[in-house]
Amino acid sequence: MHKRNLLRFVFTVFAAATTVSLYTQPSMIHLGLGSGLKKGKSAPVTVTWTSENSSGTQNVVFGQKPEPSKTVKARETSYSGGAVYSAELDRLKPGKKYYYKCGSDAAGWSRVYSFSTEPRKGSFTVAVIGDTQDNANNENFVRSEAVINAVRQHRPSLTLHMGDVVNDGSMTTSWETFLNVSQDLNSESPLMPVLGNHDVNNNKGDQFQKPFEDFYDLFSLPGDEVNYSFTYGKVRFIGIFSGYAQGAEPLGLVKYKPGSPEYAWLDDELSKAENDRGINWIIVWMHYPVNSFGWSNIKGWKENILPLIEKHRVDLCLAGHRHVYERHLQMKNGVAARKHSEKELSANDGTLFITNGTAGGNPTGPGGREIPTIAFTPDRTMYSFAIMDIDRGAITYRVFDVDNNLIDHFVLER
Repeated sequence: MHKRNLLRFVFTVFAAATTVSLYTQPSMIHLGLGSGLKKGKSAPVTVTWTSENSSGTQNVVFGQKPEPSKTVKARETSYSGGAVYSAELDRLKPGKKYYYKCGSDAAGWSRVYSFSTEPRKGSFTVAVIGDTQDNANNENFVRSEAVINAVRQHRPSLTLHMGDVVNDGSMTTSWETFLNVSQDLNSESPLMPVLGNHDVNNNKGDQFQKPFEDFYDLFSLPGDEVNYSFTYGKVRFIGIFSGYAQGAEPLGLVKYKPGSPEYAWLDDELSKAENDRGINWIIVWMHYPVNSFGWSNIKGWKENILPLIEKHRVDLCLAGHRHVYERHLQMKNGVAARKHSEKELSANDGTLFITNGTAGGNPTGPGGREIPTIAFTPDRTMYSFAIMDIDRGAITYRVFDVDNNLIDHFVLER
């Protein structure tokens, strides 16, 4: 090879290697939604990412053009694996597409990602997943990755996670692997999780039922981050933390007892949503299902939660924990409604309860057909997820397996 060509080749290889280093350095990039709203503006979006080494100030550069130019300085914190950065993007316009990248010249930049803000009018799409836990059947989240890739084909506006994000919340590597495996989805669709029993401390003592620090360090969520709410597209979403209920039951520590702080908080949140004329739908999501049986039936949980849900006329109540898909009959005043067809439902008939816990952890087979409230459950074991298309007058709910075959669907109409 000619000397000049050799030098050119070496320079090209070096430049390529440098580019790879720069543009792959930020990792675990994910979006979250804030609860604060300003008139005429969309919900704030928080960009969070990690860096292997702290290299001074890092930023988010964003805008409505593919080459964004507006800079927001990130807040730097840390977790057990390195530095964590987050930046809130506010005063966003509804119904617009925004582009962004994160990092710095010194530490390296991500590629340019994009997300869309909530629409002024019309429908938007929400993905529902649960129980991605990396157990023996889902090492390194290989099963969850397949589900997440299937979800991405539907281009959701945001993703609700039903909890049990990981199999052992004390394992930093599990949180890291999940956020890296799901980055392509979470970097363009805000991830809004609630905590499950596998995500929190299950050892009796002062830290019992409390999240591990990695959760607080790696996520940027509204409120206290475990019980929180936000408004998106005239829908009030309320996420609640059900704790480690199986261990708490014999100790009388099941969450949301009447008179508890979390009960008062939920009562107030639901009351405000119910009386807000700008809210068309109320959706609550949690880890432990209200309707369950056998080992997953938590004594006291349904008795604590159901009266509040019915009192404030919640439209849809989503849960995980059981590694199945189950659609239950609507409940109103403690009675299951049977006045509708299975596919066309009226919100006037009560709250609809859904269990979605099949996004990675071992599927446990067909759901509980013996549960009196059951309306539909598949007749086979599968990994699955749900897609909700929400507009002012209806929620269209579709359930797919990992190959994007339709498993169940219904329409809940106002």
